[in-house]
Amino acid sequence: MLKADAFLVVYSVVDKATFSRADQLLNMLHDMDVSRSRPTILVANKIDLARSRAVSSQDGKCLACTHKIKFIEVSVAINHNVDELLAGILSQIRLKREHAAVQGIREPSSAHWYKNRSVVRASMKARQMITWIFGKEDSKFKNCENLQVL
Repeated sequence: MLKADAFLVVYSVVDKATFSRADQLLNMLHDMDVSRSRPTILVANKIDLARSRAVSSQDGKCLACTHKIKFIEVSVAINHNVDELLAGILSQIRLKREHAAVQGIREPSSAHWYKNRSVVRASMKARQMITWIFGKEDSKFKNCENLQVL
């Protein structure tokens, strides 16, 4: 894992257990302190199976924002957003390297952001509820979906 340029954590939107496993993997990457200097993207797969969907798009965005990573929904079966994902991976690698070069040799510090993930998750859930009630997308959720910026 130390030689990885980026991390993709993929889950199936029709299987809640894979979503829980994705959360565990993201926690593990954070605890190992390897995801801070490398781009990490949460990928929701099988969005073409809308009728069988068990994990909402908002849940995926909330998890991504909680871990301060990027998020995208794809369907490999019908090739939906696959090209955007591949281009986004390359963009994220380039942007992280440029950001690290500007910061110097030191890795960018974001440890303060992760002090209490349960508080951050509760905040994201509240934002999610407000989005659901008022129908207006939160800018934090929009930012986690843009793979062309850090």
